[in-house]
Amino acid sequence: MHTEVENAAGFWVKYIPETSLTLEKRDLLRNSLIEVLCKKYKGHWHMERTATGSGYRSISNWRKLDRVLVEAAEKSSVSVELLERWLPRDVILWCDPYNVTYRVGDHGTIYTVYEDKRGLLESVKKSVAEKVSKSNSDFVLSAYSTPVVLRSADGVEISRHGGASTGSASVVPSSAQGIYASPTKNLGDLRRSAMSPLRHVSTFRSDISDTAPPPRWTTPSS
Repeated sequence: MHTEVENAAGFWVKYIPETSLTLEKRDLLRNSLIEVLCKKYKGHWHMERTATGSGYRSISNWRKLDRVLVEAAEKSSVSVELLERWLPRDVILWCDPYNVTYRVGDHGTIYTVYEDKRGLLESVKKSVAEKVSKSNSDFVLSAYSTPVVLRSADGVEISRHGGASTGSASVVPSSAQGIYASPTKNLGDLRRSAMSPLRHVSTFRSDISDTAPPPRWTTPSS
């Protein structure tokens, strides 16, 4: 975080000319701004989700100076009017993990102040891995909690798998239960049992295709 904050603080201080502020005062203002930003960002810096909290961490000079700029000026005994005079207007700067950018105006181009490409790439990889892991977990939970019901041609239920237990005894004969009668032992079994109805449907369609090919139309003889 310190590298990003240093670049963000340096972005604002560089606009104040040396003729208006001594080098010592400039360094004091910059260090004060770094201190204020680090305090503000504590608990709001997410290395693996860089966009989270980006709005909270932003610094702007939009109609009026951002509160962090005013606080840094007061801590370093620098006139707030001096900042209002020299700092660019209608600017918003985002200080995010591995990346510091800014934009002038509502629809201006976004420019990069600092970027750690390797860090950004690693962050994206971890974020994608988390989403894939969560997606797999959601699938397993859904497969376990959603009942799969098989019915005969006349609408009578012959088998049920998954879903919350009702506490009633099963009335499905063991011959009709098949794979649904076996309890789930682990996540692998749960995945396989959740997909089993699809395999049965696929086999059923294949049997129809093999044993009952579509009829061939012939032209009636005259």
